[in-house]
Order: sequence, then C-alpha cells, then structure tokens
Amino acid sequence: MWYPLAAMKGVLEALHQGDYDTAIDLLTRKALFGREREAKEAWLLLAEVYALYGEEGLEKAHHALEEAYALGGLEYDPLYRSLLAELLALEGRPEREVLPLFLPSRDPRVRYHQAQALFYLGRLEEALEALEAGLPPHLAWRAEGLKGRILERLGRHGEAALAYERGAELALGLERYWLLLDAAAMWLEAGEGERALLALKEAEAAVGEEDPEDAATRHYLLARAHLLLGNPGLALEEIRKALALEEESGHKAYGTPLVEGQALLQLGRYEEAMASFREALARADAGERPHVLHEMGVAALDHGAYPEAEEHLRALVREEGYPYLAQAYADLAEALYRQGRYQEAEAAAREAVARGAVAAGELVLGHVAYDLLHLEEALEHYRKAAESAEEGSREWVGAQEMVVDTLAQLGYRFPEEMVRRGQAVLPYLHPADEWHAALTAYVERAQALLREGKRLN
Repeated sequence: MWYPLAAMKGVLEALHQGDYDTAIDLLTRKALFGREREAKEAWLLLAEVYALYGEEGLEKAHHALEEAYALGGLEYDPLYRSLLAELLALEGRPEREVLPLFLPSRDPRVRYHQAQALFYLGRLEEALEALEAGLPPHLAWRAEGLKGRILERLGRHGEAALAYERGAELALGLERYWLLLDAAAMWLEAGEGERALLALKEAEAAVGEEDPEDAATRHYLLARAHLLLGNPGLALEEIRKALALEEESGHKAYGTPLVEGQALLQLGRYEEAMASFREALARADAGERPHVLHEMGVAALDHGAYPEAEEHLRALVREEGYPYLAQAYADLAEALYRQGRYQEAEAAAREAVARGAVAAGELVLGHVAYDLLHLEEALEHYRKAAESAEEGSREWVGAQEMVVDTLAQLGYRFPEEMVRRGQAVLPYLHPADEWHAALTAYVERAQALLREGKRLN
C-alpha cells in the first residue's frame, strides 16, 4: 500500500478533482525545491500524472522519471520500474524491453502501472489480473475504466459495462459523465437497452453544459437504445438531435446517419433510409465502409431491390479484411438467386459455406436445387442448413420449413421427420404466416400416415 507524504495530500485532492494544472504546479515546486525524499516522490507522481495524458505526456513523463532517478536509490524501486515499463509499452517497445522491468509487488499503485503496460502490450488477461483495490482516488476510477476497456476488447460487454459504472461511482465531473457513456455503449453491445437508458440518464444528470460532440454521442447512444427496444420513432428523434449537434461541433461520424437509416428502415421509409446510408458511406473511412455497404446490401435485399443489393454486396466482398465476409457472400448469393441467376448464386453460396456461413450458404444452395427440381440434392442442403443454424434463427426456421416441404414433394417420405421438424418450427411462426398453415397441413397429413402404419421411403 502506498502512503504519500502528508505534503502530497493537497496534490492528491487536486488530482481527484481533475484540477491537473494545480496538481502539476504544486508537484513541480516540490520537485524543484523540496527535500530529497519529497522531491523524489514529487518527480514520480509527476511522471504518473503526465502518463495519464497518454502519448501527449510521454516526453514530460520521461523527463520526470529521469529527474527522479538522478536523485538515486530507484534502480530496483518497483514503482519507478513500473512507470518506466508503462511508458515504454505506450511507445510501442517490444515485450523483451518492457517485461524485465517488472518487479514482484503487492502495492496497488505499482500493479496499476504494470497493468497499463500489459494492456499496451495486448496481454489483456494478465492486465486484468494485475489490478488490485487500494489505489489513491485519482487512480481508483481509472483502474475501473481500464478494466472496462480490457473487458470490452475481450468481448465481455456486460462485465465491461459494470466496470465502467463502478468507475463512474468513483469519478467526478466529466470523467464520471464519460464513463457512464462508455457503460451505456457496452450495455447496448450486450443487448441491454433498458440498462443503457439508465446509464444515459445518469450521464445527463452528471454534467452541466455538454460539449456539442459529447452531446451528439449521448443522443446517438439514446437512439441506438430506442432502436434496440423497438421504438424507431423515438430513435429517429434522438438521432436527428445527434446529427444537428454534429453539424455544430464539426465532427461528423459515419455511425450517426447509419443509425438514422436503421430507424427509417424500421419505419418502412426505405428510400429515405438509403439516402442516410449513402451519407454514412460518404463519411466512412476505409475500415468503416464495409459495415455501411453491408447495411445497404441487406436493406436492399429485404426490400426486394435485388440488383441494387447485388451492387452493394459485390463491392463488399472485395473488402478482404471485413470480419463478416462469409455472411456477405451468403447475402450476395441470395441476391443472385432472387434474380434467377442460379449458377452465380451457387458459386457465391459455396464461397459462403467455405468461409464459415454454413447455414445461410446451404439454404441458398437448397433453394437453387429445389427450383431446378433436384429435390434429393435440395433436401441434403436444407438438412445441413438446419443442423448448422442456431435454433430460432432466420436460417433455422427457413431450413426446417423447406425440409418438411421437400419431403412432402417427395411423397411424404420420412413422415416421422416431417412431424418432428414441423412441430419444432411451428412455435416460431405467427398463426397468420402462410407457412404456419402449410406446415400444419403437412404435419397433420404425416401424422395420419403414421397412424395408418405407413412409413414411406
């Protein structure tokens, strides 16, 4: 545990309040004019403060560490070495230069800086394990924020949201506000719209006058929460507030018109939605463009604008770094199938399967075979699609429907399978869905055959 000199208490209070200018001024005076022990501690704390600025503070942080080292006795000091490790990792130095600086310590402050270094090195699980309770207030909330960033990168979104909220409880002013925005974003990734709205309400209460860019972010997150909760009208109101604030701030993110387009789609306003997506595409950088193209392709596909869908999806599959390329090929296959271009659809579907989108690709392959009256082949593809899809998903429902239908076309072959699959999928269909009536009839006919003792094959 780190116990600061009594003279440092004012500095720590200023740091916790976010008054960095006062803290740096006090520390600089102590470093230059204090006695050796006080000066050494002041230089180390100055290095810590400058490290909080990230890359912008590197030069001054290094200078403070050099001044502390010059006072002697720090070569094997765990705090000094952990701070140096953090700065080197932030610069992008390799592990072989950073990790040897670590010394065993239970001091939470030492371990915090080791955790930061591990985070910069990409050793996320180790960074998470290094963090301990007992930090001074100006680091305590940052440690929770660091946990949030680590958990976010690990895809553990609900845990990340909780870490950001714990950090917000410890932080003051704008830091509390920003952590609550981070928490809301993570709740959205976790599919928790209501919890996101609560965090955003707290954020609004935690800040006085909002910076336009921050306010735009808050309204953007509100819009996403309302979309998640099935309120596209409210989402559209919020996202248009965000768009107006972006005009004011001059910072125009691609995600804002993207969400506007999603809200408009849910409201059935396709042409307006596509205009919003085109604006998102104009704003997007190289890494963001594929996400917008996929939105546009799927929107056009769902709307029945198959040539337009093909255009966007062909542009998308040229983006080799896109993480959802397998699904993009499956969507392209569907767009081609809907245009009756079976050979091209089959090629795209096989590419989708090869890249990992098995259910979606096999479903399109089944449709092509079915339309060409290759029913045995279609049945094989539909079964593969049903086996590989998640129960209740669009692909699973479609595959189950088509297995039953194909077996019916084959003269009610395997009536037991028809009953089993039909009964499994019916709860997922609305009674008004035409498939509900068709499957019910198929199942009843198959049950009648079984009662008569017939097992056709």
